Amino acid sequence: MIEKKKGIMSDEMQRDALQCALLAVNMYKKGINIANYIKKEFNRKHQASWQCIVGSTGYSVSHNSNCYINFTVGKKHIVLFKAP
Repeated sequence: MIEKKKGIMSDEMQRDALQCALLAVNMYKKGINIANYIKKEFNRKHQASWQCIVGSTGYSVSHNSNCYINFTVGKKHIVLFKAP
């Protein structure tokens, strides 16, 4: 199950993020591996400086305009953003 919490990016990029994350969660068990996969794919598809957090601990990030999404895939909480 995928649940978007907050998305500040184009609909196309949001769909891409959700599809990429779903694939990563099915391929890997560890959060670090999931995050690395999503980050590498977004850097490849949407140019560099993407960052990805997998987990539900506290965080505070600065991001470029229209380059942030926060969602869950199953029990995995994922934050994806482009760093300034």
